[in-house]
Amino acid sequence: MAALHFPLRAIVSNPHPPTRRLLLPLHAHLLVSGRLASAALTSLVSLYARVPALHPVLPLLLTPSSPLPCFNAALSLPHPLALTVFSRLRLVHSPDPFSFPPLVSSAPSPHHLLAIHALALRCGLAHDLFCASALLRACLRFGLADHAHRLFDELPHRDVVVWNAMVTGFAKLGCFHRALECFLRMRADGTAEISSFTVTGILSVCTATADFQRGAAVHGMVVKYGFGHDVSVCNALVDLYGKSHKVADAAMVFEGTAEQDRDLFSWNSMLSALHYSADHVGTMSLFARMRRAAVWPDAVTVAAVLPACAQTAALKVGREVHGYIVTSGLACDGALGVFACNALLDMYAKSGALDEACRVFAWMRQHDVASWNIMIDGYASHGRGQEALELFRQMTEVEGLVPDEVTLLGAMSACSHSGLVEEGGRFLKRMKEEFGLDPQLEHYACVADMLGRAGRLDEVRKVVEEAGAVGTGAWRTYLAACRMHGDKERAQEAARMLMTTEESGSGGWVLLANTHGWDGNFEELQEVRGEMRRRGVQKAAPGCSWVEVGGGNGGGSVIACVWHAFVSGDKAHPEADMIYEMLHTLISWMRDCSDLSIRTPFYSIECS
Repeated sequence: MAALHFPLRAIVSNPHPPTRRLLLPLHAHLLVSGRLASAALTSLVSLYARVPALHPVLPLLLTPSSPLPCFNAALSLPHPLALTVFSRLRLVHSPDPFSFPPLVSSAPSPHHLLAIHALALRCGLAHDLFCASALLRACLRFGLADHAHRLFDELPHRDVVVWNAMVTGFAKLGCFHRALECFLRMRADGTAEISSFTVTGILSVCTATADFQRGAAVHGMVVKYGFGHDVSVCNALVDLYGKSHKVADAAMVFEGTAEQDRDLFSWNSMLSALHYSADHVGTMSLFARMRRAAVWPDAVTVAAVLPACAQTAALKVGREVHGYIVTSGLACDGALGVFACNALLDMYAKSGALDEACRVFAWMRQHDVASWNIMIDGYASHGRGQEALELFRQMTEVEGLVPDEVTLLGAMSACSHSGLVEEGGRFLKRMKEEFGLDPQLEHYACVADMLGRAGRLDEVRKVVEEAGAVGTGAWRTYLAACRMHGDKERAQEAARMLMTTEESGSGGWVLLANTHGWDGNFEELQEVRGEMRRRGVQKAAPGCSWVEVGGGNGGGSVIACVWHAFVSGDKAHPEADMIYEMLHTLISWMRDCSDLSIRTPFYSIECS
């Protein structure tokens, strides 16, 4: 008997459903051998319930003499069949607390759920904790928040499972204040011990509401109650700190988790934290560690790593990730998702591999507005304006999608890079009149840049003035156009206007200084720089570039690559002396090769 029960228990405990070829001979053997006892029959019924093709025949296994656990096991069938089984159950047995949760879980609508709740009340089981927790979860799943609250308040006793159902249910429903209220009531009640599920539920509330202070307090509670080694709690903390832009705190929790305990969610949470804070080099370095730890990425990993590749133009790493997507099967059956596909598309477009971006775009099963935006912007940045405008036409006229502000900016940029001045001006007009969108600074600046390249400075000034308060930064574009066409007086006027319109920042000061240095007025240049020093004006966002070293010239792995970041004016790099020595050598060579004596103040301004 034990020899027979062991394989049956093994099959039941297997998370994958059995096949018909395995289940039917097993059933026949139990019948022929006369060993279809009560326990074996219950296990057999639960196995039949896991094979959809055998659902219609499962009720035939139940007879009036079948024990109640057999009927309860059959209640995990789809709702219509489960109701049939439940009707037969009531003819021969009284339902117990295990009879209602399967029915509640399979309820297809709030109407069905409320009917089951009423029946549970008639049977006197609605306030049983096992049954009540299932009812609470289902009520919150259907958005019946008030009904769930009434049921919760009616319960004479509450265990940690019921409290957790309320906290996590309200959190998933978006009722964050109610979830927090339940958590505080649970703490004040003191009858139920807090579990790791309680902690992850309230941390998800803190993350969703950006309540960093309360989340940090929950972290203290995690340490106090000894949940610091629970990987799900650590993952929730990393997610909280990452979305609060506290990358150092997220890294502290991540590194504090034992490497053998880290799961895929741990790595993805930390990668997302670095991605949110735009630490592109850190993202790719952590991805290399993840690969060394033999953890297989998924679509979430891909969506975090590919933007880092795009921003740093790490085409080699991006191709490796793409190769993994293909070989792992993520590219099949829609497992990748449009968001991750867009990340792959953006990586190729921003890394200069436009042909590969086109192949990915053609391969994608679904395109959203962001997909079209990436391709339009990619064509625009590569100077292929006509192809970009054709894509815009396909998007709006063939696919029937409504463009957004990013789409229009890409189309205007395509016109600017391709010299389609009149077409670009019409896009600004269509944006307001046809698509009902309000132009922002970027749109006015793009049109101003387009007109400036064509030397139409008077029209540039009209566009800047039309922008008003929205497009104050468009004076920068006007200034650049004046410099391009040698109009010193207009350039200085634009620089002064920019200084008066910008509330803070160094942009106007630097541009005004450059206009003086451009014409060789070094005394005025030094006067502006002195005023900048007296006012403590510094460049707010220094330029940064990345260089990928290692991995070979062919298909070197991301694991062997090292990324160096170079920031304008920064001397924290360990080889800063050698870098600046080489930089000055290059500038000397440039001076020897061409007449740059007048234009060198530009370099000195930006690097000072």
